[in-house]
Amino acid sequence: MLIIVLIFFVLTGLRFLWLAYYLPPEQPIARNGILDLRNYEWKENQTIHLDGEWLFYPETLIDPDNLTSTASKSEPIILSIPSKEGDDSSHQFGTYRLKILLDKKQVSNFPYGIQIPAAKTASALFVNGQLEGNSGEVAASSSLHRGQNVPYTAYFTAYQQEIDITVHLSNFDTPEGALINKHVTFGSEQAVLNEQNNIKMLLFTIVVVLLIHSLYTILVYLFIYRKKIVLFFTAGFLFPAADELITYNKSIFGWLLLDYEWSLKISNLVYLGASFFFVHFMRVLLSKYQDAKRFRWFTILYGICALAIIVIPTHFLLSANTLFFTLYFVSFFSVVILALKEYIQEKEESIFLAFTALSTTSGLLWGLIKAFTAMEIPFYPFDYLFAFLGFAGFWFKRFYQKTTLVNELVDDLKKADQLKDDFLMSSSQKLWNPMNEMITIAQSIYDGENSSITIQDKNNLKYLIDIGRGMSFALNDLLDFTRLKEGTLHLHPKSTSVQGTVFGVFDMLRFITDGIQIQMISTIPKSFPNVLADEKRLIQILFNLLHNAIKYTNVGFIVVHAKIENGMATIHIQDTGLGIDEETQKRIFSPYEQGIASDNGIGLGLNVCKKLIELHGGTLQMQSVPNQGSNFFFTLPLAPEQINPDEEPTLQTKFESTIKSSVNATNDLKFESFRKQFMILAVDDDPINLKLISNIFSSEEYEVVTVTSGEDALKLLDKTEWDLIILDAMVPYTSGYALVRSIRDHYSILEVPILLLTARNYPEDVYTGLALGANDYVTKPINSLELKIRSRALIDLKYSINQRLHMEAAWLQAQIQPHFLFNTLNTIASLSSIDSERMVNLLNHFGEYLRGSFDVKNLQRVVPLHHELELVRSYLYIEQERFEELLHVKWEVDKSIDVDIPPISIQPLAENAVRHGILEKKNGGTVCIRVKNHAEHVEISITDDGVGMDEAIVKDLLSDSNDTRRGIGLRNTDRRLKRIYGQGLQISSVPNEGTQIMFNVPKTLK
Repeated sequence: MLIIVLIFFVLTGLRFLWLAYYLPPEQPIARNGILDLRNYEWKENQTIHLDGEWLFYPETLIDPDNLTSTASKSEPIILSIPSKEGDDSSHQFGTYRLKILLDKKQVSNFPYGIQIPAAKTASALFVNGQLEGNSGEVAASSSLHRGQNVPYTAYFTAYQQEIDITVHLSNFDTPEGALINKHVTFGSEQAVLNEQNNIKMLLFTIVVVLLIHSLYTILVYLFIYRKKIVLFFTAGFLFPAADELITYNKSIFGWLLLDYEWSLKISNLVYLGASFFFVHFMRVLLSKYQDAKRFRWFTILYGICALAIIVIPTHFLLSANTLFFTLYFVSFFSVVILALKEYIQEKEESIFLAFTALSTTSGLLWGLIKAFTAMEIPFYPFDYLFAFLGFAGFWFKRFYQKTTLVNELVDDLKKADQLKDDFLMSSSQKLWNPMNEMITIAQSIYDGENSSITIQDKNNLKYLIDIGRGMSFALNDLLDFTRLKEGTLHLHPKSTSVQGTVFGVFDMLRFITDGIQIQMISTIPKSFPNVLADEKRLIQILFNLLHNAIKYTNVGFIVVHAKIENGMATIHIQDTGLGIDEETQKRIFSPYEQGIASDNGIGLGLNVCKKLIELHGGTLQMQSVPNQGSNFFFTLPLAPEQINPDEEPTLQTKFESTIKSSVNATNDLKFESFRKQFMILAVDDDPINLKLISNIFSSEEYEVVTVTSGEDALKLLDKTEWDLIILDAMVPYTSGYALVRSIRDHYSILEVPILLLTARNYPEDVYTGLALGANDYVTKPINSLELKIRSRALIDLKYSINQRLHMEAAWLQAQIQPHFLFNTLNTIASLSSIDSERMVNLLNHFGEYLRGSFDVKNLQRVVPLHHELELVRSYLYIEQERFEELLHVKWEVDKSIDVDIPPISIQPLAENAVRHGILEKKNGGTVCIRVKNHAEHVEISITDDGVGMDEAIVKDLLSDSNDTRRGIGLRNTDRRLKRIYGQGLQISSVPNEGTQIMFNVPKTLK
């Protein structure tokens, strides 16, 4: 409290010191209308007040051209300037007159100036009979009178020792009469100008400072903080500026050409506005008393006063000034009290508020004193200066506190953000395995052939799998977003084919586009140059952008095209989907932003793409029109020019010669149970990778043939028996995934193992390859040991299976039971004496049967259909000769069919039908051999009308858990069919009616 009292005394003391500084020296006083300056020591830069007794001619406007005759007609009275209490104020117009006596020196030295104050309410100045200035229109009647109440200054030269000052005055606007209640200033022209210029300079400084504060609050509102409270501060600075202009210089009303009534109303409104906004300005700054009820009452009262100023007449308005002054005083005093209370309770920053409140209140109160009293107060700029200092101190203190708080919050946010990233990273890793397990289980159920779930449930399961994969994409983005944010994600750029990568990503996204009318198209030409990019990250960028396009495209096209601009490759992904509005486009690349509210993602894919592209030295941009589609395009640097084949012929020539020599050497290669060299076909568009693969596998044990495109690989596919194919998932022109699909159209997963080279080990990459028929995968960059071990494991697996197949084929050859041979020979012997012709035929067929059973072709993967049918015909002929009327054979074979089938695949089925179907029936029966042609496959079936089997026996017949000898031929045939075609035998049987066993041979498999 002592500090507040000290501030009050300091402010008041400075005010009185200012008054004392401007207190004029002792000056002569006018007596009976005469001011004698002849013996006065008058300095050139000094002004004096023409105070004292002036002659006043009531109700008379003296003619300046005939002062003597006009003055003699009216009896003057003595009135003081400035007017005093008790002066006659009943006259509405009249003339003030004063004679100034000068000595000869004062006459000859310098010109003079005289300033007439704002007199109520119209005045005109005459010097030695000449009109020098006026305010309003002076008249003897109210109809001709026009009040203005504006100060003015006149300059003249005295050519004689006597100066006659005449002032006409009229006031029909207020009840105060024709009085001058302010000082009339007189002095040399330079002295008057200096005094006015000093006041104007100080006034201009204060007003400019207030206007600058108003301007920056407007800028804050426009560009930083668009809240109405900021405009409130703007008005709070503008009204005090206007208050200063009106209080100390009313000439602004002369510029505006306003009459007295509106000048008075505007002055009062400005005083009222300055007081109102100061009160509420302080209310905003008070932290504890912003919601005090008194401020609401003040607002109501100020509103009533503003309305009253506009509505009520001028003479009532003058009387109401006392009420206005009371409101100003009460509201100021109330604000000061609250500021002091807050200072006492919280002394840290409230001292600045108290200082501001005291300074501003002092300035406003002294201004009101000047406006409503006759007291002459010089312009005093320090009240507002101190107020600004207090305001600045308050805001600097508040800024310091907020900055400290913000820094603490930033530190807390950084810690929280780090904890969040750690949590997200940990959660992502923990969610990864169970989610993949759920997807795997759901996929196995979905793919199960013997699943009993309904079609609707299967569709729901497919939807569940797609959701799980979408979650895996989100987890990938989340992990990469965290790595990018921490700066731990590093690129490994190399020359990468854009075209091949695009087709690879297309294949990876097929599972999403299946069942929806979206077509993905690439128009990137084969000649488009490679880019310098991390292949793994390029796949991720394209995957995210294409996946995003698929999400927002219900029906239509997604087109990828590329061009070269400014030495950079520009890749466009255009869709015909929903499009994105302008507001969403502004924030679409920000973290956790989504195109639509119903998006199930977490909004990181595009942000990750943008950062990855920027790491490559490119940019990601977009164009979109709602309901028309979007165009995302990004730039990547072009790869350095490839090695010129003319300059480096040895590498390419070596590859070509290897291919040619390998093909020529293997054209006539026959299958052996053991081969010294294993044949490996390597497919990659990167010669360095091909060279690396060739070096990994020793030439003594492996022969590696390398090609750089899928088209070349398909040309070599049938040239020899390949033990392993190693191919890159992103080869150009046709992707590695498409190449896997083409190979699997010809060879099963066990006949030709495929090892896929992927840039990433993400589930979408691996799932796509394995689902299309790859056996295994290795992630690039290639680890030589891993590649060699995985390759050898696949080759060994293939040979283990082949050896088992050979053993099974040998066993099938050896399964001709002795009693079958004995019975057949007995039949031949008995026919020798009965029917020699039948004996010869039987002997021929028996020879064909033995030759077919032990033919070396049975060790091959497949044999022609007619070869297998000849063996079946021989067998059935023998059995018909043995059992005669008990066995009938029906043939329904389309002779135009030419396909290859596994050896000894129909004969065991026919033997099963005869032995366990027909011969088990007392009266025998018929076996039907049917070979039927279909569009995409050949259907082969063996049907009998024998004893049949119940469902339990059928189910157990092909089961691997069946350890009995019954059905061993069927199980062997079933396994071989599944290995080659992916599907085995289909058995249907009804007890006492018969059995049908069938299988399908695809026409595309060679």
